[in-house]
Amino acid sequence: MRNDGPAPTGGTPRTVLMCPGQGAYLPGALRHLGEVPSVSRVLRTVDAHGTALGGTRTPVGRLLTDAAAPEPDLLVRTDPLAFDLATYAAVVASATVLLDLAAPPVHAVLGHSVGDLAALTVAGAITLEQGVRLLHVRDRLLREAALPAAGLLATDLTAELASDLLRAENLPQVRVAAHNAPGQTVLAGPEDQLAALRTAALALGRRATVLTSRTAYHHPLLTEVHRTFRRLLRAQPVAPPALPVYTATTAGPASTPAQLRTAAAAHLCEPLAFPRTLRALRLAGFTTYLDSGPRALLSTLARAGLPGCTTAAPSRTPVGVDRIRRRLTAALR
Repeated sequence: MRNDGPAPTGGTPRTVLMCPGQGAYLPGALRHLGEVPSVSRVLRTVDAHGTALGGTRTPVGRLLTDAAAPEPDLLVRTDPLAFDLATYAAVVASATVLLDLAAPPVHAVLGHSVGDLAALTVAGAITLEQGVRLLHVRDRLLREAALPAAGLLATDLTAELASDLLRAENLPQVRVAAHNAPGQTVLAGPEDQLAALRTAALALGRRATVLTSRTAYHHPLLTEVHRTFRRLLRAQPVAPPALPVYTATTAGPASTPAQLRTAAAAHLCEPLAFPRTLRALRLAGFTTYLDSGPRALLSTLARAGLPGCTTAAPSRTPVGVDRIRRRLTAALR
């Protein structure tokens, strides 16, 4: 799932394809791309393998090609596995189109949170079938863990201000889940404590938005799930990636089998430090950042974290192949 062309060296511009996690599911996001062979193959494979494994009766293909499919909040409540599979399939399918059309080629992939699984798939480290199977396994582990109601809250606080507010409000179970940009920090924790935090932030005139999420990713609540998932990952074959794989949990690329397996599970407990990864990419010579999600979430964060870099969200909806091609041409010329 990569386009041709070796990674450039020296002063040649480099391009990163970014794979989002939360926020990558939109009803009918691929409705103008469903007939593209690479997209159709991804949707058929995810649905066929998902059906064989059981767990959900909701076809991912319908979720991503029908604008009347359930909204994210409803889907994550009624069929969280279908939500996870649709999120994964949307990013991988969009990435296949971008990799086919991008000229000059993409030179690395960057995963963000649960988008790490999509990034590993796009880079060829794991197969689509493996990605689907891992999401089914993770779903089972989350259900069996019987976790308390918990989630994610996005704020316009810096990580330092967020930590100060948590101490001032005495909310010990809420943690910084993601430092995404100078003015965006995501907090994770039990729903009652997140509600108290949201009230405190709004009282200070700050923004605080509950994110669509099945649980508190990047939080110690998932320590046992993370430990079991990591143990099961040891049995998974991992291929050498065709493109360097970066994640928002570490600065350098994941290249060894152990590092790639670590990346597949990192979203469960490890906090994100997206600006740190972006700075490392800039030092490595990467200048252009393409968002493979249906919104411009990661391209917006990249622009905030790396002023002056080139960003684009060619797959933001509604979009067909011709519009993606035009957006890519504008970004990569």
